[in-house]
Amino acid sequence: MKIAVVASEVPSDLRKIIDIDSYLVYACDGAVEPLLKQKIAIELAIGDFDSLEDRSLLEGIKVIKLNEVKDYSDTYFALQKAYESADEVILIGGIKGDRADHFIANVMLLKKYPDLIIMDETNIIKLLTKGTYPIKKGGFTYLSIFPLEDIKITLTGVLYPLIEEELSSYDVLGLSNVIKPKYATLHLHRGTILLIQSKEK
Repeated sequence: MKIAVVASEVPSDLRKIIDIDSYLVYACDGAVEPLLKQKIAIELAIGDFDSLEDRSLLEGIKVIKLNEVKDYSDTYFALQKAYESADEVILIGGIKGDRADHFIANVMLLKKYPDLIIMDETNIIKLLTKGTYPIKKGGFTYLSIFPLEDIKITLTGVLYPLIEEELSSYDVLGLSNVIKPKYATLHLHRGTILLIQSKEK
């Protein structure tokens, strides 16, 4: 089973970036209205719905209502619920918007769910550990690597290759590389990184 958890800042045309109809969709709070406007079926709506002006939109949708006073975000609870039954989970949205703290919280959830992919129309974010990974350029312009601890990395098929490069945690040397022409190969000899593929809108 595949589940897409959709948070706030829903892409304006979700079907252009992913085959959303092949996923069960869990909508977090404010994502309900934009999803319905795009005629995307919602399997489950979850949240305190403090940002949903028209509560009638929830009619006919399975709902988990959360208390407004809670320890974790709506997105956290939605992901927790999704991982109870899904083989594959993606998080759409929750990258941009006014609340940088919510974005950081979503990225930190990659530690709890290391196979989670976070994406919107201009970004894909993944957590990678030791191993070899083919990276497809797709429609993305930039490839950035952020070490979360001391790492050793080899990156080929890019404009600025790295050969057994040792980077310390939070080093920004890996910012804004470019895949050429279609694929890159990343070999992480040790450590954990945040991988972000991005493009201009």
